[in-house]
Amino acid sequence: MLAHIHADRGTGRAVVYVPGIDATGELMLGTSERIESEFRLLRLAYTADVEDDSYVDLAASIARAVREAGVVRALVLGESFGVAVALRTALDHPDLVAGLALVNGFAHYRRRAALAWSRFSAPLVPTWAFQLGRSWFAAGKLFAKDVDEDTLRRFHELPPSEGFDQAYMRRMAMIASLDLRPELHRIAQPVSLFASTDDHVVASLEEAREMAALLPNAELHVLEGAGHVVLPMPDEPWVDRLRELEARAFSHA
Repeated sequence: MLAHIHADRGTGRAVVYVPGIDATGELMLGTSERIESEFRLLRLAYTADVEDDSYVDLAASIARAVREAGVVRALVLGESFGVAVALRTALDHPDLVAGLALVNGFAHYRRRAALAWSRFSAPLVPTWAFQLGRSWFAAGKLFAKDVDEDTLRRFHELPPSEGFDQAYMRRMAMIASLDLRPELHRIAQPVSLFASTDDHVVASLEEAREMAALLPNAELHVLEGAGHVVLPMPDEPWVDRLRELEARAFSHA
């Protein structure tokens, strides 16, 4: 599993977006445009061409790709599965990561029984059923209850997913073996943790509270009424939040 730059747009301070388990780098939807108006946004995607699956190798590929793009130091925005990837990148490449914005993710996935069931049942779901369930799940579970029509339209206009393919299952296996908690004390960079109260995918608030207790320089922000996929929501002030993190990360400069 490796990462590559899916899109590189905008100017200013670099923000590197580390995607969730969908791996596409597309789920920011309209928020990507809003961030690009203020920052240089590098959206990553994952490829499964390499057979080795480790957070260390994935983080190394991120550092390599970002440096090859000419970025010396960046803010890193991680979502869901990408939160652990972002944390690993900060641990292994601290010179590259100036600050972390972590959204509805985990350093150790606590819903172990649910994860085990998902790993067993997901390969049994045909692609057509995945597509149908994805359309229903987006409005009912992934997004907040009051998701706007434009965000849903953009979501449904995304290219069709391959469903629970082998690459997806490999990423699920990575989650099962993950536990970064013993190492979090080494991350000295400022961290902004964002946790939704109505997340039906990850126990985001509990996970964020645990990370906040272990990270030396973390601030926790609770997103009331938000669902798991919260980055695309136009009412959420992500640009302002990144500006606040930028001020914390570069205040010494």
